[in-house]
Amino acid sequence: MQKRLIMLCLTGILGYHQSAMAEDLWQVYQQAKKNDPTFRAAEADYRAQTEASSQAWAPLLPQVNASATRSKDKLDVTNSTTIPGVGTYDTDTNSYVLSLNQAIFRYDRWVGVRQANAKVARAESGLGNAKEDLILRVAQTYFDVLSANDSLLFARGEKEAIEQQLQQTQQRFRVGLSAITDVHEAQARYDQAVAKEIIAQNALAISHETLRELTGNPFNKLAILKETVSLIRPEPDNIDNWVSTALKQNLALLASEKSMDIAREEMNRARAGHYPTLDFNAQRKKVDTTGSFALNEKDTVLSLQLNLPLFSGGMIASQSREAAERHAQSKELYEQQHRITERQARSAYLSVIAGISQVTALQQALKSTQTSLEATRTGFEVGTRTMVDVLNSQQDLFRAERDYAKSRYDYLMETLKLKQSAGTLLDDDIKHINQWLQ
Repeated sequence: MQKRLIMLCLTGILGYHQSAMAEDLWQVYQQAKKNDPTFRAAEADYRAQTEASSQAWAPLLPQVNASATRSKDKLDVTNSTTIPGVGTYDTDTNSYVLSLNQAIFRYDRWVGVRQANAKVARAESGLGNAKEDLILRVAQTYFDVLSANDSLLFARGEKEAIEQQLQQTQQRFRVGLSAITDVHEAQARYDQAVAKEIIAQNALAISHETLRELTGNPFNKLAILKETVSLIRPEPDNIDNWVSTALKQNLALLASEKSMDIAREEMNRARAGHYPTLDFNAQRKKVDTTGSFALNEKDTVLSLQLNLPLFSGGMIASQSREAAERHAQSKELYEQQHRITERQARSAYLSVIAGISQVTALQQALKSTQTSLEATRTGFEVGTRTMVDVLNSQQDLFRAERDYAKSRYDYLMETLKLKQSAGTLLDDDIKHINQWLQ
């Protein structure tokens, strides 16, 4: 009887998403890429930050401006040695100015170009990091739904097994083969199993809502893991190689390095306040005056403007000190990220290795608990084991089923986290895991 219930429970898990309408991990990921607000915001932020390069180059290119002015003057003369006669003089003036300014030496602006390039590079790393984070969030949420569904099926299987045990105990009590305490114990365990089922139902509903939040769409059926999942050790199978790769390619670390470069260039920009500047200016001006004093004037001015800052009240020196401290801060933050990256790479590698051992151990533990339950039930039939022993063995079996199922999801997540720490997590990794679904 117990074997039949276990098989029904496992069949329910395997059949949960085998419908042709079941969505797999790759399909869910594609929906998340389109609809996840966090990732879409990261994409918009990246596009905005890439404009830094154009904005940095703009002040180094020619600046051309045009202006026009129209004015009307009325002059009342009562006594003048320069204007013959007295009376009222009216004039209309139209003036047009076309000016061009070209920076010849502006060191701070060239620093701004280098700084902008670092900002764009940091934005690229940030977008890549956001994509890796999306992959992890999708996989984790997807597996959380599968795990919650497993828990519900195990809870239902446990409830059904205890219910049958309760019925058998009641029958044995009626014929005098069991004590009333066995009935009460079985009833208490059954009530607990009902409560567990309710909790599992709620957890499954919440996990579905989390997936809906991520993708913007509901998913009623999801593909599940096949019974056989290849437990593959990391390649290369050397923790130092993974750490070395992480310190070269981890996107969060690369973004921190670019932040340090930006802070260093800001220090150079602040110091540039002490440097001279040289600009070329060209202006073409036309003035047309009609009325009492008619005048047509055209003027062209070409000039070089040299500016040498002498004293600004200590502002430039203060800004230089501030920038130096910001640079020192960025170096410390980079060192912190460097250590975090190394720790994450080592932890992820060790977790993958431990995950393989854990899946294997829990698989063996599941077989052992199945054997133990059969022996306990046999002992109960012959009077050497109590009802409490049977119920405890049943509980151990379903706990082992749940732990084994969860360990496989954890193993897959750790493999993804290891690749994220190394900066090598790609869409292909989702496709690879997707091949293990059915």
